[in-house]
Amino acid sequence: MMEAFMFKDNPLLAQLKQQIRETIPTVEGVVKATEKNFGFLQTDNKKSYFISPPMMKRLIHGDRISAVIRENSGKESAEPEELVDAALDTFVARVTFVDKRTKLQVDHPLINQALNAKVKKDSGFSIKQGDWVMAKLLKHALKDDHFQAEIVEFIAESDDNFARWKATTLKHQLAWDQPEFTGDLNIIDPNIERKDLINELFFTIDGESTLDMDDAVSIKRDADHWTLKVAIADPSAYLEEQGEIEKAAVKRAFTLYLPARTVPMMPSKLANERCSLLAEQQRPALVCEMKIGFNGELLNNANFYLANVQSKHRLNYNQVSDFIEQTNLELAQHEELAIALQQLDLMSQQRYQWREQNTSVFGDQADYEFVLDNKGQVMDILRQNRRSANRMIEESMVAANICGGRFLDENLGRGVFASHSGFKEEKLDSLVELLGKFEISVERDKLNDLEYFCQLRRNIIASGNKTLDQLVKRHFNFSIYSETCLPHFGLGEAKYATWTSPIRKYSDLLNHRLIKSVLNGETPNSPLSESLAEHLSDCRKRQRFAEREMATYLYCEYFAEQDPNIGLEAEVTNINRGGLNIRLLASGASAFVPKTKLADKTEDLSIESELGTITTKDKQFSLGDIIEVKITEVKKLQQSIVASPV
Repeated sequence: MMEAFMFKDNPLLAQLKQQIRETIPTVEGVVKATEKNFGFLQTDNKKSYFISPPMMKRLIHGDRISAVIRENSGKESAEPEELVDAALDTFVARVTFVDKRTKLQVDHPLINQALNAKVKKDSGFSIKQGDWVMAKLLKHALKDDHFQAEIVEFIAESDDNFARWKATTLKHQLAWDQPEFTGDLNIIDPNIERKDLINELFFTIDGESTLDMDDAVSIKRDADHWTLKVAIADPSAYLEEQGEIEKAAVKRAFTLYLPARTVPMMPSKLANERCSLLAEQQRPALVCEMKIGFNGELLNNANFYLANVQSKHRLNYNQVSDFIEQTNLELAQHEELAIALQQLDLMSQQRYQWREQNTSVFGDQADYEFVLDNKGQVMDILRQNRRSANRMIEESMVAANICGGRFLDENLGRGVFASHSGFKEEKLDSLVELLGKFEISVERDKLNDLEYFCQLRRNIIASGNKTLDQLVKRHFNFSIYSETCLPHFGLGEAKYATWTSPIRKYSDLLNHRLIKSVLNGETPNSPLSESLAEHLSDCRKRQRFAEREMATYLYCEYFAEQDPNIGLEAEVTNINRGGLNIRLLASGASAFVPKTKLADKTEDLSIESELGTITTKDKQFSLGDIIEVKITEVKKLQQSIVASPV
């Protein structure tokens, strides 16, 4: 007893402990959980340390911690010491009960702890098994010896067929339903001068179920060029800048497209009725009139003006594509329309060819549609290839947005420009090294020159080397919004500002107003503050996360019910030390082929992820390859699909 008393609070012992601690290496990093009970600590320099199952019980995937590194039998492991930044703050979870105690299962594939929880006092709601809720983490086991959460919001009942949709939108801080609006919609600028184009042949081409038709086109063949008019619905004719609809639009920033659920940026009364370019209905519009040479070059004399237009035909992509491809000639009975569609098709072909030879284009990507029943179950997944009519409208809108960028830069010197700065500066050295391995010599200092970038892209595409094309794309920057005009390397354009979807994109609405202000002889303030630019980019990022998360969930639900013995075509989209990432071509689903499925344990594999290849003794797999696979496992909890080559 006396010895224990002597050691207690002994400053010499405390000093000794501190000295021992100082000799043990300490690192900081992020916790990476696995499907098993163990995990890893990944440092900022990408080094990984093993974390044992008992210690993982005190951690959550994504936590940033400091840890001491201990060595045992030549193997290093991390012993968590201090919580630097918790991965969870507010989170979506499902309610479960263990021994009548409320627990929460976090809605994340790599967080498997059931967290203790209580409903917030005076919440006004009750919970039961399987309900979806929003909760806040109050205590963390590494800091407070146990996990404790507070349920702050009820999301959906366990038997709600669309609970997953509601939970996903809330998780990513997105709206689930259209903005509320009960007021009247009247034109706020009735005295503004608009051209009368009521009798001109405008028509819309959209999806069969589209309601918010915001663009119509008109085309005429002249002696040495096409005259293309793009008319865009003008919601700014109805909106007060600080009004109720405006505030909702800026908060949402974009229309959200989830599988089987579209959440509009604006109320349907405006987007689907008052502003939608419905056939035989007069609408206010902003029009861009362009001249396009027969070689596909967009000339520099575009003209913008306000007008009243009236679409004469409401067409859909398949209907027009069938006519152009001569599989259904029903539209031929409308002679003037038929001629216009044929000219629009010719123009779009020449325009794409010109861009392909002079700027930068990316290949067509198929769209995929989930077919759901009224219980939210996936009945089918439809692949929708890009057809003639899709390209007709896409080329028209790209041309109009190029003109929008030129107009704003030349008349105002500012706007909401879509910018893409090409390659990341910090990746230029690795890019030069990569290209050298493929026997392509480049001048490093010119890689961020627009024309040089475009020529390199064209050379790579012309080579037909899909692997190199995919590897080079890894060096790309993200696109951003800019107040001043910066190039869009991805499109190969010096000036680009989107304005053709003002019902669906807040940035386009801002550009609408700027173009109108120039037409009205006004000098507007810049609408794009740094904070708004960040907000727009952040909203788009969160939307993409939500769209991807919902698609992944539905793919897992669908393939869990499919025959695993059916061979499926897939494209190799990534190669890493664990195996192949692939995309199933018929459905668009992402899956993973572990390296154990490529060769047995006794066989050596050569994995060169930096060159996009995995080589076995019999076969080489490369980025961009098309292979045949079978589904071997669907892990619903981890939200992943596992496949193996046939």
